[in-house]
Amino acid sequence: MPARIWDRLLGREVERPPGGRMPLGRLFFAPGDRPLFLNATAVRPGRYLAANGTWTLWDETRRHRDEGDFGHHAMPDDITTYIVTAVGRRLDSLVARDVTAEDWLSETPLMGGADMDERLRPREIDEVIERCLPHLRAACHLPVARLRAVNRLVPASRARRVTPAAITRLTARSEDWAALRPDGIRPARLLDPARETDLDFYENRVLARLVDHLWDHVQGRLVEVEQIEAMLDDVSTYAEDASGRPWRVSQYMFLLIEGLVESSTRRTRARRLREDLERLRNALVELRGPTILPGVHRHTDVGTVLRSTNVFTNDDRYRRAAELWRAWVAERSGNGASGPSNDRIQEWCESFTLYTGLLLMHALAQLDLVPEGPFKPGGEVRCVAEHREAVGLRWERTGTFVLHCGGEAVLRVVPVAHALVAAEQPGRTAEEIDALAAAAATDPRTLVVYPGQREKREKLPLRIRLRTFQGCEAPAPSGGGRAPALLPVSPLEIDSVTRLARSLRWALAQHLFERYPARIDCPSRDANAVAEGADWIAAAANGLTIVRPPAPHELAAVLRRIGTLAHRTAQFMQRGDNAELVDRLRDEVRAAAESLAELVRCPLCRNASSDPARTFQARDGSTFRSTCDVCKATWELRRCGSCDRRYPVLNGNGRAEGTTAETDGDAMDHRFGSEALSAQCWVRTTVAYCPHCGECGEARTPRNLRCERCAGDGR
Repeated sequence: MPARIWDRLLGREVERPPGGRMPLGRLFFAPGDRPLFLNATAVRPGRYLAANGTWTLWDETRRHRDEGDFGHHAMPDDITTYIVTAVGRRLDSLVARDVTAEDWLSETPLMGGADMDERLRPREIDEVIERCLPHLRAACHLPVARLRAVNRLVPASRARRVTPAAITRLTARSEDWAALRPDGIRPARLLDPARETDLDFYENRVLARLVDHLWDHVQGRLVEVEQIEAMLDDVSTYAEDASGRPWRVSQYMFLLIEGLVESSTRRTRARRLREDLERLRNALVELRGPTILPGVHRHTDVGTVLRSTNVFTNDDRYRRAAELWRAWVAERSGNGASGPSNDRIQEWCESFTLYTGLLLMHALAQLDLVPEGPFKPGGEVRCVAEHREAVGLRWERTGTFVLHCGGEAVLRVVPVAHALVAAEQPGRTAEEIDALAAAAATDPRTLVVYPGQREKREKLPLRIRLRTFQGCEAPAPSGGGRAPALLPVSPLEIDSVTRLARSLRWALAQHLFERYPARIDCPSRDANAVAEGADWIAAAANGLTIVRPPAPHELAAVLRRIGTLAHRTAQFMQRGDNAELVDRLRDEVRAAAESLAELVRCPLCRNASSDPARTFQARDGSTFRSTCDVCKATWELRRCGSCDRRYPVLNGNGRAEGTTAETDGDAMDHRFGSEALSAQCWVRTTVAYCPHCGECGEARTPRNLRCERCAGDGR
């Protein structure tokens, strides 16, 4: 079917894929009019440019071929792929049934109990390994060998007999002569025929490859079990230290983990399975030593289907090894979905988009923005909340999500199914982040969501680790708002929803705060008359400026004053009436006051101040500070001293002043949850980092204390 290439990072159609290495899931095939072929297969609209290894895209219209690859570590680990794909299949059935967003919230974004039980269940190959491993060990220690005829060059006195090959070499190699005599040659060295043991043949190569395959299988299973145990430990830790987290966030998160908090049975099963796998791994370590199967080419490709040989048929040890090989082949073929690997990667990209949509649903619910209505590609859900402006989330058909507030797009969420930190190589990770930063659109702000886990980020240097996890509220030191926000998510991390909700909160607050102060156009004479005697509204050069949300009686007084500006038509004074101006001023002042009323509503407890004159303080540079009477939280609009742009700050549950702490993305998950706007400085809690330029609020002041985050070099 005809299609067109859609760049999801740029948010527009492109003629051809970009050059160089490309992140998996960046390009999408939308309906169009160009016949395209991916790896000699006709492209179908609604799919991603995804392949196993290299790819070739042929454009029939332009008669042009593009080639590229996604790198060696585009896919995440097996357990993440398994869980996200399983969740994606369940969500795909919800989309097909056209269910509402409330039904999406019933699906957990974490590794559920059913998925966990499936991964902890012993597999058929585990039983085969237990039964056949002693036979494999015996075959490796005492393998079948063959005698190979060889000729060794030995001193003439040690040669047992002279063969034609020895005479041929002696006539051609004078260096092997001891002396030249009139009647012939007295040899110094001769080729002596012998027999030596030969292990390098098909059956032993299969044994060597089988040991390596079993090692990879056991190691992969052991990593899965350790990740499950780490997740259960995180759940327990979360439950134990919930008092140190925002209680509103903890209350919501407990609903997600309630089925995993008291899972002693799963813990016991995970522990026993881990111990069994460690025992198998220790047994396989012995079979990978240099003294086992010496001289056998371990990396020879022997295929997957075993040839029937006399050794595999008649030797019991090798017959059991062949059984173990066939069990490994069956296990490998059953790990993923049926079909070629390209189809499995395609399903992974589609499932990750669905999984991101599920995270967004839970993130909105955590912000008390309850989504309503059907949620499907091409549709938009509306959120029910106390916000005066309508908040909605649109699901684009190209697999991206757009957050709207008051009819205006405030954030683009782009799921990119590329494991940026899977390689665990700082240089390669930095290159892939640079490629994303050069391609992402900035209007509105772009948030790239990708699969990534905490233990892999922790192995990276600080300057790169900060770039792998930079939400909208916590940019990396370099780039700031010029680069896309990067957010790692995983079904094995309970804070994935929280960190996404924090970025959504920032986008909504930035949209609301940046409209302060409200301005209304009107003649200067009328502006002075309206603003006279009021401290919440002021006369400006071309009209009125509302610097503070008014109390009801203050608003009523100004509306009455506006009514006194009305005058009738006076022909002798050559003027008409101003009824239209008065009505417009009254409506715009009322609308502006209502829009600014959200500034005195606490972002945390949603309490609205009854006395804005006391809790709201207008500041220089079109900034403000407001305080909550109930929870004592404060929120501000500050102006950056570096880029001169304004950004929101929330001080609700910060650490004590003077406490130095490293508040990177993972630390913010633990300390703030979703109750934060702009990240706090690592040295001074009263200072925040500008989300637009990434610099500290005091980066250009003489008293600035450069921390590790600001220095970027670990000093």
